[in-house]
Amino acid sequence: MKESLRAFMEGLIDYAGLFPPAELPLNEAIDEYILQLKSANSKMLSRFIIHTSKLENLDQFLPLFEDIGPLRLSVLGGGGNNDDEYLKNINKNINNINDYRKKHKEKIEIDVIECKMPSNSPSKKTMVKAATLLNDSNLTHYHEFTQLPYIDMNYSTEVDESSWDHEIIPTVQIISKIKNAGIKLRCGGVVKEAFPTVEQIAAMIQTCVIAEVPMKFTAGLHHPIRHFAEEYDEYMHGFINTFGAGIFATTFPKPKNSQEKYRMFILLSHMIDDQNAENFNFTNDSLIWKVRDDRDTEFEIETKKIKVVREKGMISYGSCSFQEPIDDLSKLGWT
Repeated sequence: MKESLRAFMEGLIDYAGLFPPAELPLNEAIDEYILQLKSANSKMLSRFIIHTSKLENLDQFLPLFEDIGPLRLSVLGGGGNNDDEYLKNINKNINNINDYRKKHKEKIEIDVIECKMPSNSPSKKTMVKAATLLNDSNLTHYHEFTQLPYIDMNYSTEVDESSWDHEIIPTVQIISKIKNAGIKLRCGGVVKEAFPTVEQIAAMIQTCVIAEVPMKFTAGLHHPIRHFAEEYDEYMHGFINTFGAGIFATTFPKPKNSQEKYRMFILLSHMIDDQNAENFNFTNDSLIWKVRDDRDTEFEIETKKIKVVREKGMISYGSCSFQEPIDDLSKLGWT
């Protein structure tokens, strides 16, 4: 494996075997997680994902990790129909987490929580209060929007006529000023409607990179390269495309005007939409992306840049399969 791909893939996948479409029983998901932790590809694997309400179900499996180290968890929480219900759920999540920490101490490690927000526009007071509670419990927290607005880009005028700028950007800006906070983006699901558009992903990556907000992804990123999936009658996003775009976005200077912002958005969209694996070339020194335009434009991202962005900006994604992405990389001849 080339060094740039190794940097790209390190700790990239959080194992979500409990969730659809795999939806494994807990014992099978734990067995698979342990199997992969002991495999040659273990450095690509990160945390085990479980809901805070299900933590007690892990008790009987903790002895299996005695020779491996603490069971590292990213837990799910948050949600609610309004700000008050959201804060109530956050408090409940924190109590569950701290109770489980006290019960098992060094046997488990819970340092990340993924929270669904009550709306796309929660109050600043609510977000700060929730973040304070989470930070006091030593949790890094990633916040998921309830539903992304459609990007209504008029390509002739370069104007987005959707609610994105006044609905999404203000909340991201609030999160950018909160310690240990990031954005979680859902990239798919078990139904066609769960898959965001290329433009929605590009807009969220652009918004977060400009605001310097780290990102975590979930669902739909089972394969390296974007492709049409007959089972969903929809295009599935690729993790190489998505994380590649996130890393690529950090190479742009912050846009000074709408034209620069539009150019950044278009290039990110093009990279996310690229269905040709041959346009992505991993070497020891860099990732090279070929645009395939009239000028044969290429963009090169150095391995050291990939490492920095993966550590601080484009964190990981949840997948119900670990082996499937690895097998796909092998089929492409990249491992």
